[in-house]
Amino acid sequence: MLRAARWIGVAVTLCLAGLVRADEPLHQSAFSYDTFSARLPVVREQAYAVHARVRPLLLFWIGRDNIGDARITWREAPGGHRGFELLIGSDPARTPRHINRWGFIVEDLSPDKADVFGLMKESNEQTLEAAEAEIATHRDDSAFKAARATIASGVAVGGTITVRAPAHLTYRDLNALLAMIPAKPRSVRTVALPAGTQAGFLVAMDALIQAASGPCGRPNGAGAKAVSGVPFVYAQTLYDVSLVSCTFEPTFQTKSGVYPNVSDGRFQIRNRTTKVETSFRVWFGTSAEWRGVPVQAVFRPRWWMEIELVASEASR
Repeated sequence: MLRAARWIGVAVTLCLAGLVRADEPLHQSAFSYDTFSARLPVVREQAYAVHARVRPLLLFWIGRDNIGDARITWREAPGGHRGFELLIGSDPARTPRHINRWGFIVEDLSPDKADVFGLMKESNEQTLEAAEAEIATHRDDSAFKAARATIASGVAVGGTITVRAPAHLTYRDLNALLAMIPAKPRSVRTVALPAGTQAGFLVAMDALIQAASGPCGRPNGAGAKAVSGVPFVYAQTLYDVSLVSCTFEPTFQTKSGVYPNVSDGRFQIRNRTTKVETSFRVWFGTSAEWRGVPVQAVFRPRWWMEIELVASEASR
């Protein structure tokens, strides 16, 4: 969600929503994935295949399947402690023009505090040609941007960190990259949060999809009108994510299989500061083991690129 969310279609412009203070205390240690995993057991992990299409010169779409992988992880522990993760990336060995883009978000949520950490390989290219030029220019190293925040008592305190790392690192090298990221940003920003603001994109989407599973889970149901939008904060910026429409499908076929009782949901994220809106589409289960779980999603992070995630059979 990460600017990692740019890669999964939830890209937004980072902007200042509060006061910048270089001396604001931020009591954090370096993020340890192993420590986080030990503290919060996995209750479900869903794997996805990543498919992509590109459109050179505004002419036509060219697609290729299985150019990368993704996973969404749900975690829970006693006392109301929850966690969410999203890891998504392309595999340069399988991607046209060897594009290597990936990102990671983790949200560690307890009743009185939340820690959110996201990182992404920077990608500002506006055209396919620019992406190719970027790959050719930075063969040895690449810039990664990490955003980290602690949310407590209605206040988010955090900042961003940019590091340069070997260009060959892919999403499979997550732990190696995490080890290179400093514990604290040089400066932090403090944002007061309106009541009801969720501490991250993943928990906001989980709340929205869970709320929609009932109204959108049957023919002629109440649909999107019965589901309220959810505000959230990411990188010290406030957003709203909402369900624009939903269509119930008793059976839904993807490239990996057939799923029962699926809702075709069209979502939108709105940046409260810039008013920029980003649309994307998620098909999610509405019953039994797939209730609230995405089975397919489509994002268009650039006009020339479309990303599709399709659930694989590997889940637990």
